[in-house]
Amino acid sequence: MIKGSKLPPSALALVARVSLLCLCGGALLFAAAPAFAKSKPAADQSEEKNPDPKSKTDKKSAKDQKDSKNPKDAKNQKDSKSQNGGVGKSEQIGTFVDWGAFATQGKDRTCYAMSQPKDRQPKTKLKDTTAYIFISMRPGEGVKNEVAINLGYAAKENASASAEVGDQTFELITKGTNAWLKNQDEEDKFVKAAKTAKGAAKLTVKAASAKGTTTTDVYSLKGVSQALDRAVKECQ
Repeated sequence: MIKGSKLPPSALALVARVSLLCLCGGALLFAAAPAFAKSKPAADQSEEKNPDPKSKTDKKSAKDQKDSKNPKDAKNQKDSKSQNGGVGKSEQIGTFVDWGAFATQGKDRTCYAMSQPKDRQPKTKLKDTTAYIFISMRPGEGVKNEVAINLGYAAKENASASAEVGDQTFELITKGTNAWLKNQDEEDKFVKAAKTAKGAAKLTVKAASAKGTTTTDVYSLKGVSQALDRAVKECQ
């Protein structure tokens, strides 16, 4: 538990997972689909296009405005963000058939294998959404084989969800647009099943949207073993 926190360890773990998935997802979208990464959320776009003239942030003094334009100050601010943020830019370090290996530089180093589904059903409902699965490791936190899924849509609250690897089924827990294995102790088992899958074995994720639509995402497992091995090597 984080010192001074009143949240139970399980709650803190969930918060950490949500933060990581958002971080990895954003970094990954830049590497795999720049159009998505460069699109700001609607709220941000609204604020940017229609700034409130009475906003406190716009009431800078002439001195503050002058300082903000100083290239040296801008560099110092950038360096400060880099040092304090703890996480650098995500870079693709390998491509293995249908999976990619990625790594982030910085204080909180993260390495992960990632893939997108080959098929999404129903297509008419999911044609404008994008999904990803990440298998991550964070050596600084002693985390390995963390399985996280971005469903690409808001999941139905308290609805059942699952991930099938070959003939093995793993229950998922969903929160917002994200999902994880319900039993974290099964993460190593999940990864082993994915890496040792034979032939045309698939990874199938089944869930339900907030609107009640049952969805099925089918991922290829070709290249997952090599991508994971590369990510592990990078984070040793």
